[in-house]
Amino acid sequence: MRFFLCWGFGIWFVASAMFRLIGHYFFTFKEPLLMIATYIVAFPIVWLATIPIYCIKKIKGTERLLAAICIALPGMLIDAVVLLVFDDMFPNLSAVLDRYFASWLLWAYSLIVMTGFTKATFVRKKTIPSSN
Repeated sequence: MRFFLCWGFGIWFVASAMFRLIGHYFFTFKEPLLMIATYIVAFPIVWLATIPIYCIKKIKGTERLLAAICIALPGMLIDAVVLLVFDDMFPNLSAVLDRYFASWLLWAYSLIVMTGFTKATFVRKKTIPSSN
């Protein structure tokens, strides 16, 4: 599961860097539909960052939930501290947006954990009908 902890840290690092550089385009009161879109776009991003990795690593059953937790855990722990120094970490975002940013983080981490409950494969096998 060490791989998934590292993968989770990498996801956290890339996401934090993106919000540090271009977060002011997504989290703004001027464009509330764009802010809502960030919640919706989280679905495919989380799916692409988790499900193919589970398949590549051949993670099945309850191991998938453990892997999902390992992916989410590093970011959750780091963001608990980051949110305390939100103004310093994200100077491009208004301080009043910290609650919306925290809300989005909880949303994204919960989506990651929910991928642990998905089936082992996302390609269905064809069944051959019996000929009686």
